[in-house]
Amino acid sequence: WYQRRVRDLPSGQKGAPQACVDAAFGESPGMSRIRKESKDKFYVCAWVNFQYHVGADKATEPYSAETVDERFDYFKMCVDEVNKLNKRKDATSTAGINFFCDMSEEEKRPYSNGIVMPGMLGAF
Repeated sequence: WYQRRVRDLPSGQKGAPQACVDAAFGESPGMSRIRKESKDKFYVCAWVNFQYHVGADKATEPYSAETVDERFDYFKMCVDEVNKLNKRKDATSTAGINFFCDMSEEEKRPYSNGIVMPGMLGAF
């Protein structure tokens, strides 16, 4: 399913529920309830939402069959980190999904002026 543009998926197609596409960017149904390192199927709706909404902000090259698994792994780590940060009782802000979520640390570096922010993955 990743090789087709999510916008082109017909309503109700298996693997890409319309609710995943219709939800606001980063607010796919159930995303906040995904437990760290869950099975891939729990991240799919959030991934579809990300792909549909990231649009012109997308900073990575188009995915290929060789790179999509790696990008999905980066995205899952980002979701885990966002959920972890948002569950903190002492949080003074809300973390969210953004166009950094499918990027490697190396790819993020130009956006942070080389500042290394461990533990912040895609959520800075």
